[in-house]
Amino acid sequence: MASSPVQKLEGRIARAGRALLAAAACAFALGACMSVSTQKIAMVPVAAADSVYTIQLSRVVIAPLSNDSSVTLPAGSQWRRVGALPQGDVYRSQSGLFTVQTRRQGEAYVVATSGKVVGFYLPGEGAFMPLARPVTLPVEMRQ
Repeated sequence: MASSPVQKLEGRIARAGRALLAAAACAFALGACMSVSTQKIAMVPVAAADSVYTIQLSRVVIAPLSNDSSVTLPAGSQWRRVGALPQGDVYRSQSGLFTVQTRRQGEAYVVATSGKVVGFYLPGEGAFMPLARPVTLPVEMRQ
């Protein structure tokens, strides 16, 4: 028995609906992968009277985020101390804009204490994003 044009149309609509549902599920899953926990916090900027403090990394640093992704800090990159949080000192890249992909991509500053990177300060969001675990900050040069 041949199928009617109505049955063919219903079949196409059903397949299109399933494809749309699958695409929405994938988009939701990808969005969840990028989400990382952040804490709203205000950075205390370095006072104008304070001396400039710069560090240079001796090797690549791979910083693990809480969403199973990671961020790479390049070897030889230079970072200037621009402020402080309760979690540690805040350093901004001197090599240009350094970004981290969260729900949206935004500028990020390194937060370090006791020779370890503990997270990132997101100035656009006024938030601290902790690492999954602290990593050693291999400093080659301090000024």
